[in-house]
Amino acid sequence: MAGRGRPAGATNKLLERMTQVLETLAHNQEAEPAEYRGLSSFTRHNPPKFEGKFDPEGAQRWITDMEKIFHAMGCRDEHKVTYATYMLSGEAENWWRFASQTLLQEDGYIPWETFKATFLGNYFPRDLKKQKAREFLELKQGNMSVGGYAAKFHELMKYWPHYQHNDGEEDLCAQFEHGLRPDIRATVSVFQLTELPTLVSKCRIFEANTKGKTVDTRIGGPVRQD
Repeated sequence: MAGRGRPAGATNKLLERMTQVLETLAHNQEAEPAEYRGLSSFTRHNPPKFEGKFDPEGAQRWITDMEKIFHAMGCRDEHKVTYATYMLSGEAENWWRFASQTLLQEDGYIPWETFKATFLGNYFPRDLKKQKAREFLELKQGNMSVGGYAAKFHELMKYWPHYQHNDGEEDLCAQFEHGLRPDIRATVSVFQLTELPTLVSKCRIFEANTKGKTVDTRIGGPVRQD
């Protein structure tokens, strides 16, 4: 039975028409450049705009946000610059119109790392990077909690060039220990840890175990030790 109340010929014509429509849609989609097909997926992640005002930290944060979205999308490298520069506006968009002419390769492809280096070179001056690197090397825990110190350490460590190397984690651990308060450093240094997450965890445990203990004094009895 072709269909209740409908001749077989009419049903076949309807199926043929639906097939033609689907084939047309598929053809149009194939003709559209892949990067434009993926743009709607990119914008669904609510990427932030960048206007180009002097905001070095904001520039670095914008790059980080872009890379998080690219990772979530599984974005191919040849599409990243197209998507990211779509979010430039104002002065930053004008800058890119000029800068892109010097970066464009014969095949029209600009690698993401090339764009990132050029972008940060313009919006995050080298002198400021050096200042941040010095701030990282001089960072001390002081009155910060282990969590607060670790957060500041992670924020600044990207400015230390040695961090970019695969063998840099052992040195990061040494640097982290160097900035700890003496009592915590003396306790965790005996473990000779070379993985930063493990080191931070050990420091947190020590802090939690000691924060609330009491000590006896000669006068007045036990006193809470913060």
